[in-house]
Amino acid sequence: MRWVLNTYQTAQDWDVETLCRMARESGHEGIEFLQDYKQAHGLEADAPPEHRRQVRQALEAHGLFCASLTSCMRFDMADAGQHRGAVDQVRRVIDYAPELACTHVRVLGDRVPDDPGERPAVIGRVAESLRTLGEDAAPRGITVSMEVHGGFTDPEPARQVIEAVGLPNVGLVFNSQWRVAAAKGWSLPAGAPSIRPLYDIIGRHFTSVHTHQMEKPEELAYYRELFALLLADSFGGFISNECAYRGPDPARVLRMYTALFHALEG
Repeated sequence: MRWVLNTYQTAQDWDVETLCRMARESGHEGIEFLQDYKQAHGLEADAPPEHRRQVRQALEAHGLFCASLTSCMRFDMADAGQHRGAVDQVRRVIDYAPELACTHVRVLGDRVPDDPGERPAVIGRVAESLRTLGEDAAPRGITVSMEVHGGFTDPEPARQVIEAVGLPNVGLVFNSQWRVAAAKGWSLPAGAPSIRPLYDIIGRHFTSVHTHQMEKPEELAYYRELFALLLADSFGGFISNECAYRGPDPARVLRMYTALFHALEG
């Protein structure tokens, strides 16, 4: 598994050169570029070719790789025009990903209705969108992954979507939401000693993992088990540091998370 920096919050104001330097100096191997939040890196769906070339050159100069182009497009909406626009935007990202030697594009689901009668339509729309994108991405050697986020932190609809798609290059980004004492949907009991039941439902579909504040005592045991399960399954994806630190010493904090990652990976 490879350790990369997610630009969410911590790196959102860094230009490309600062981002690459900070990522490298803090021990990350690559960068996951979050899109649709107007972050300073500028690598959006409509980024011009010259900027894309500059980003690749900066990555190569610092010995980094582009781990993911991380779109925030979602596919749960019923409006056909909005839905088509979201799919088309992600297609543009897939089209230019090879220019950055990037083999992973992330998207969102994102909400699952509380009404059981409405769920099949939403799951069907999300699955159809992912299938379309996966078919576009496959000839380019690109994996498309839906993040286990929003309503899809519930592992059952997440599993249903991926199994309905049925493509080897479409999977899940696990967002390290443990579903312990969840208010609704599938849940582990309060104080659950193990996340194995959650992992057994969706773990085989993981392409990458987002980590957060791993040092929290109530979180650390679950992260230890997650890493052990991934290692046992010879997980070959990347682990993305989404610590979201916004304090005065990001270099020090990012190095701390890198040390913790290496301790957990054994």
